[in-house]
Amino acid sequence: MAKRPVVSAAVAEIIRETPRVSTFVLEFPKGTDFDFRSGQFAMLSLPDFLNDKGRPVRRAYSIASSPPELRDRRIAFTITRKGEGGYFSNRIHESRVGDSALVEGPYGTSFVLDPLDPRPHLFLAAGSGIAPLRSMIRTLLSGETPPPIELLYGFRDREDFIYAEEMKEYEKAVPGFTLRVAHSRPSPGWTGHSGRVPEILPRLYPSYQGQVVYICGHPEMVISTVSWLKSAGFPEESIRKEQW
Repeated sequence: MAKRPVVSAAVAEIIRETPRVSTFVLEFPKGTDFDFRSGQFAMLSLPDFLNDKGRPVRRAYSIASSPPELRDRRIAFTITRKGEGGYFSNRIHESRVGDSALVEGPYGTSFVLDPLDPRPHLFLAAGSGIAPLRSMIRTLLSGETPPPIELLYGFRDREDFIYAEEMKEYEKAVPGFTLRVAHSRPSPGWTGHSGRVPEILPRLYPSYQGQVVYICGHPEMVISTVSWLKSAGFPEESIRKEQW
């Protein structure tokens, strides 16, 4: 992986998505040369957060904003506070608006959106795996004629729904956008889908209907999901995947 340029940015906004997850919106200075495709990631670091060798601690995060948002010189990363062992994630959650950050990238070429693909788009996400898919969805919706979009998003319980308001608004306001959520540890009273994404797929998508599929989640979720899709007749060419 060839090293890419490192550009400076400032924390412009911090959005609390869930009790453990926040979106950090960074703003580049005027004249910054940075571009990316939906689905790519970047390496983040903080100038004053160094390892024992005096070098910045770097971590890879998917870009959660869309390329058109660069017109406002802004880029977003959605980061989960990991707790014990979450060395960088804990530190960045201590950041405040105006603090400096460094962005190196973009990286990744295998899990990128083709915004001109007219096929129906099926997005399958678990937990924080929704971040690069949000970038893709925003990119598609910024086009003149977005294709049909379905999102199946799995998480533990209602408080763990990242981008809840945004995705629910798309469901209400965007023709052709379908949102399905699944709780793996549902609270009493939950009447929607229960279970993990691979467990629910056979009921919702029993056969291939011409979709292009983007999958992002933990390795077990991605492996099980791809296995089911192939057994249901989804061509390998139609499946894009990323795991963290």
